[in-house]
This record gives sequence, structure tokens and C-alpha cells, in this order.
Amino acid sequence: MTRLYFGKRILTLFIGIVALFLLSASESNAQENALTTFAGRVIDAAGQPIAGLTVAIVPVQDGHGAWFPIEFEVEERVRQGDPIAFQAETDSEGRFVITDAITGPVLLAVFPYNKPEAEILKVQIGDMFLYAPETSWGRGVVFSAEPGERIEDVEVTVQRFLQLRGKVLKMDGSPLANAQRIKFRIRKLSLDGEYDGSSSQGVETDIEGNFVQDMHRYMRGPAFYIMSVTYQEQQAQLDPIVVKPEDLMHEVVFTFDVPLSLDMSQNAPRGFHAGGSARFGGGIDAKGVWVVNPANGHAYKKISFSGVEDAIAQAAKENAYLVAINDAAEQNWLDQVFVAHRALIGLSDVEEEGHWQWHSGEPVTYTNWARDEPNDTGKGDEDYVILFTNQWMDIGPGDVLWRFIINSVLLEKEGVSLKK
Repeated sequence: MTRLYFGKRILTLFIGIVALFLLSASESNAQENALTTFAGRVIDAAGQPIAGLTVAIVPVQDGHGAWFPIEFEVEERVRQGDPIAFQAETDSEGRFVITDAITGPVLLAVFPYNKPEAEILKVQIGDMFLYAPETSWGRGVVFSAEPGERIEDVEVTVQRFLQLRGKVLKMDGSPLANAQRIKFRIRKLSLDGEYDGSSSQGVETDIEGNFVQDMHRYMRGPAFYIMSVTYQEQQAQLDPIVVKPEDLMHEVVFTFDVPLSLDMSQNAPRGFHAGGSARFGGGIDAKGVWVVNPANGHAYKKISFSGVEDAIAQAAKENAYLVAINDAAEQNWLDQVFVAHRALIGLSDVEEEGHWQWHSGEPVTYTNWARDEPNDTGKGDEDYVILFTNQWMDIGPGDVLWRFIINSVLLEKEGVSLKK
């Protein structure tokens, strides 16, 4: 009996020594593979500290040229949309400290991962600069660190996303509350015309008709933002706004100018169809609002019209004239902003056949006629000019195309400031 008891004690002691050894080895291995300290500060492009931002180091793996977070399904953060990470929040001076993070390869990122508040532009570690590639969507930079290394005085330059706070109202001014399947569309056009991009996504409103979107800028300079929302096939579009790089937030209100199907009464306008689009084509177009071309300071507007006399009368009411296009750059800008296909412009030879003049009285210094234009086709006088497939075509009221393809006219005037 005594020998058996002694044997059990020896076995227990042996197991304890083995467990202690394994634990020590595990801790030693963890320390060897640990990045002891990663610390620094977060600033904006102007050098001002950014407080309250979550900086994270995310373990990543190579996915044939692209880096992907290493995810562990047991992690609660993964189920919430964030990969496993070592993270810290910046203080009032923009400083952060991350300790006991594993070594690389790792991604330095801003959290929440799938919907960050800012994008990383560059990271300075000592004399080395790391820049976020365009394909990273501003999410961060990948680097590798040695076990036990202390990386301090890191400077992370970020740019906060533009936060758009939208409110959606029905025709009577009441909020479109708790609505789903609202399609939010946005078109971004740089003032210099170098960038033109569009996107759309679904949004939902709260009980007061509000929704919030964080907008990636893609551009380093000022830009036009043209926005709309579509609900029950009806569209509400805003006047273009000018967004500057330093802008952090814009508040916008979308108001439907037609009743929605649930709000329809027997007093709805005759001929109104709930399935019809509120705007021709349902796209995002700067129709009906003045937009300033930064290249010449002139303002332009696309409107509907019922005839040449009506177009001239509408222009006169707004102290404007039918557009005069003086160079290829101006025409390209008009095409980008207004989708100017099939629009009437201010060039005509109505006073003297073959002598083309601008409605504004400016000299004709530039033309962009399509092949075999101008010409007469035997369909009556073709005294007016439209934009057609990005070129010019003369046409007259006697042409069947006049009634079926011309749907708008472009106006131009001077002395209108950018809307901010």
C-alpha cells in the first residue's frame, strides 16, 4: 500500500513538471513571437491630432498577391464583422499604444474594419514611409516586425471619411420612417473634370426618416456631389453640392414631389402612375439646377422646353442664353455633368442660311459637327443644332426626330457662385 501511494506521488509530480515545462515553453514562445510595443500618434493631413480613433494591428496571410485577415470563427469580433486584432484608441493628442501584438505580416488598420471612420493615407516608421495602395480602399498598410521588437513614434496620417446625414421626406413633409429598400445613388465629379464616378447602395431610415452614410472621397480636391434616393420607383434628387477635402459632414434632405403608393388618395393627379419614374431615365443628372464650370466661372442648366420660343423665353427669365460652346474642354464638361445627349444648344442659322451664330452673340470659334453635318435633308429648314452622340447635328421642327428625341435645352449665364 505504501509503495502504491509513493508511486502515485511520483506520477503526479512528473505530470506537474511536464505541464510546467509546456506552460513555460508556451509563454516563452509567445514572448518570442510578440511585438512588445507598437506606439505612435494619428494625425490628419494638416498635422492635427485625431482623437477617439481605433487603431488596430490585424494578422494577415498572403492570398496570391492580396492580403487577407486571419479569421478565427470563435472570436466574437469576427461575428460582429471585425477580424481578430490587437487594438487601441487614440487619446486627445492622437496617441496610441498597442502591446503584446503578434509579429508580421500584419495590417495596420482603422476599425471598424468593414466601415471605418477614416482611411490611412501614409505611415511613417522612423525614416521609412509606407503608403496605402489604391486597391486597399484606404484600409491600411501591411508590414512585418521581428519578435520582441519595439516600434515607437509611429506617425499615421489619416483622412476622415465625409459623413452624409440624410433625411427623407414624403410629399407632405412628413418623414419616410422606418423605410427599407431605399436606393441611394451618388455621382462624384471633380471640378477639374478628371474624375467622374457613380455608385449606389441600399439604405434604411429610422423613425425620423434619417440615415447616415460615410463617403469615400477618391479625390484630393473639391468635387460636385449629385445625389438621389429612389423608393417605390419614385426618385427624389438634390441640387449638386460642392464638397471640399476639409469637409467632414454634410446634411441633406430628400423630398419626394409625388405621392408614394401608400400615400395616394383619390385626389392624385390624373394620369399619374405609381410605377413611373419621377425623372426621365431614372439616372443621376444635374438637370434643373445651375452648376458652375470652374474653368470659366459660367453657370449652366439643363431644362425641358416645348419649342425654341419657349426655350428662349425661359432663358430670358433667368438672365441667361442658350449655351454657347467655345472649345472641346467646355463640351466635354457639359457631357460629363449633364448627360447632354439630345440637348438643344444656342447655335442657329435662322437669320441667314449657312451663317451660324450663337444665341449669346459670341463669335463662332469652335465647331464639332458630326460627319456630313450641317446639311439639309429635305425635311424643312434645319436651322438649329443639337448635341447627338457627342457631336453636333443640325435639325428643324419639320424633322420627326425633333418631336421624339429632343427633350432638353442647355442654358448658360455668368456670375453665379458655387453652391456650398
